[in-house]
Amino acid sequence: MNHRHLDGKASQISHRVIRWGRNNFQRYPWRLTDNHWLALVAEIMLQRTRAAAVIPVWNNWEQSFSTPQILLDSPHKSISESFKSLGLGWRVDFLIKLAEKLGSSDIPENKAELMKLPGVGDYVSSAYLSLHAEVREPIVDSNVVRWISRLTRIKVDGETRRSKWIRDIADEMTPVRGYREYNYGVLDLTMTVCKARPLCVQCPVAQYCASRR
Repeated sequence: MNHRHLDGKASQISHRVIRWGRNNFQRYPWRLTDNHWLALVAEIMLQRTRAAAVIPVWNNWEQSFSTPQILLDSPHKSISESFKSLGLGWRVDFLIKLAEKLGSSDIPENKAELMKLPGVGDYVSSAYLSLHAEVREPIVDSNVVRWISRLTRIKVDGETRRSKWIRDIADEMTPVRGYREYNYGVLDLTMTVCKARPLCVQCPVAQYCASRR
């Protein structure tokens, strides 16, 4: 699929998203950490989970399980208890396996290698690399799919986020410079403005949105 649906406006959209994002940055604690292990843990926690729900759990992990080795030395019960409020307890086992795999090694900064780690798929690897490791990667989650669908008026379904065409459009809009700011802007925009019931009057790219037109 080509990108004619953006009418050559990809760079204008990305610039507006970056500018909007600077003024609307959500200061979640994992966005401010320089601990790469905890940053990767946050991206795994955030899958299919509201950011607000993750905050107390992540804060607890920052205090209690700040390295893979500390996690491995901790009782399984205390790790499971820390996750209880999030549900999806299966992620606990993935995080323990992830800690075992990493040991004292650095987290890979290559997408293919990163995706070999337990619990790390396409979204988590892209989010970790672009937001925490200074590697340009487009981010595609269900909110971003909804946003791109509205921008282009292309119909989507539950499998669209795995499609090459949606990733190609996301990649086109992700700038070479400022990709981190852009990706934070997109995540915040699609969470607070272009949500299930969109607040179009607050959208910085409404003039480019085919659905709004």
